[in-house]
This record gives sequence, C-alpha cells and structure tokens, in this order.
Amino acid sequence: MTAGILAALASGPVSAQSRTGPEIPLSDYLGILHTVEATVAGQTGTFLFDTGGGVSVVTVEFAERIGCTPWGNVSGFRLSGERLDGPRCDDVVFDLGDGVSLTSPAAGVFDLKAMLPPEGPVDGILSLDAFADQPFTLDLAARRIVLETPDSLAARIDGAVEVPVHFARQAGGYSLTVLALVQTDAGDLWLQLDSGGVPPLLLAPHAAAAMGVPETGPAQPFRLGLGAGDRRATVEADPTIRPNMIIDGNIGEPTMARMLLTFDLAKQKLWVRPRPQV
Repeated sequence: MTAGILAALASGPVSAQSRTGPEIPLSDYLGILHTVEATVAGQTGTFLFDTGGGVSVVTVEFAERIGCTPWGNVSGFRLSGERLDGPRCDDVVFDLGDGVSLTSPAAGVFDLKAMLPPEGPVDGILSLDAFADQPFTLDLAARRIVLETPDSLAARIDGAVEVPVHFARQAGGYSLTVLALVQTDAGDLWLQLDSGGVPPLLLAPHAAAAMGVPETGPAQPFRLGLGAGDRRATVEADPTIRPNMIIDGNIGEPTMARMLLTFDLAKQKLWVRPRPQV
C-alpha cells in the first residue's frame, strides 16, 4: 500500500461532495513541535502552534512591529502551577493566506526568549482561542490543520469516536484549552490536549495510580483510551509521572500525532480516530 493511499485513509471519509475548507500547513519546529506562518497587520511572523497554550501570544518585539501598545493584563497558570502575567493586545488577526484569518480576542504579550530554546526563536504562539468559531481537524503527522465546512465536518466525524470534553478557561475567560475524558475504575480523569507538549503523556500521581501506571521502575507503553463506555479511541502512549501538576494529565505532541482530532469548539465537541501509521 502506498504512502498516498495511507494518507487518504488517514484523512477520514470525506467525500468529493463534502470538500473541506482550506488547509493550514504546519512547519517543523526543532524536530519536535510545529509552527505556522501568519501575517498580522502587514507583518509576517512565525508562530508556535500550541493547543495547550490557552491564549495566543505575540512577543514584545512583534507587538511593536504591528503597532500594538500592550495594555491591561492576562493571567494564567502553567502545568506546574507557576503563574504567568503579562499585558495584552486586543483583537489580533492572524492572516494565514488562502482567505483564512483567525482572531485572538486578547493575545498575551510575553518575552518568549525565557521559555523557548534560543535556537528556535518565534514571533508568538497561535492557540485555540483563535479557533473558537472555526471547526477544524488536526493532523500533526501530516503537518496540517484542515478547516472544516459544515458538510465536510459531518462527513469527517462519520465513524469517529466522539470524546466528552471539558473546557479550561483562564485569563478572565479568554484562554481556551480542551481536556479529554479518560475513564478509570476510580473515576473520570480529564487530560489536556497539548500540541506544544514534548513528553508523550504526563500524569499527576493520582491519575497514574487510577490508570495503573507504576510510580517506580521503567515506564511501560500502554493503551490510552479516550471516551466513555465502550466507545473509546485508543492510542499507544508512553507515560511520565510529574508530581507538581495542577491537572490530571497532559497529552503531548507525540501521542496527538497518532490521532486525527476534529474540534468544533463552538459546540464543545471533539471527535477522535486513531491515525494509520505511514
């Protein structure tokens, strides 16, 4: 079977009569994450694509280039509980080409040099707050975001597993991240989908215990099941236990790349299907 046929299978059952909207290409970032190219107020920049970022971000330098005088404050917490505060630029429009533009209602303004490797400078971060009104399918392995039309969305989710989600909102409600359901005998866990996360799967100790992941000894890959009851999407994941997390767990880029994830954030919906490995 050729790679082309596998790629077609991975894209899901979208017919010629239900064509998708434009695709946003993703570029490699240091061999582990992804970036997008966008133009803001006539200025072109490179932005890390991060579904776990909460709010989109521009750097101090890029804010100056686009003529924004940062004001106010946005506050949020990292997985470790560390608090981040910074001013903001309102209604930042990211023009991604092909007639596609996405708006961050309140983009944070931060010095990303302290957070990212010096060999990988970017002009900001594009997060889910900008996709609040646009259904899309994320295919990290194929390095693309596919914007869905109403018809293509209906076709895309045919046969996929609908996974219950919680929304996490910080920064006065501007922030948006998605946490997917994992059911255990002890109770329900909610794991954040984080395309900006390098470890495949981070678990708080209580979540690891509920999922049967040992705290000591070498980590063993296991099948992570997203969804409820008998209707679950399963994917292999390599867990790491992190004591100081303020959520149950975090699903990082390597595990997300093994799935096709279709989001309809306006309706708080997520559909997942395992991605055939090419």
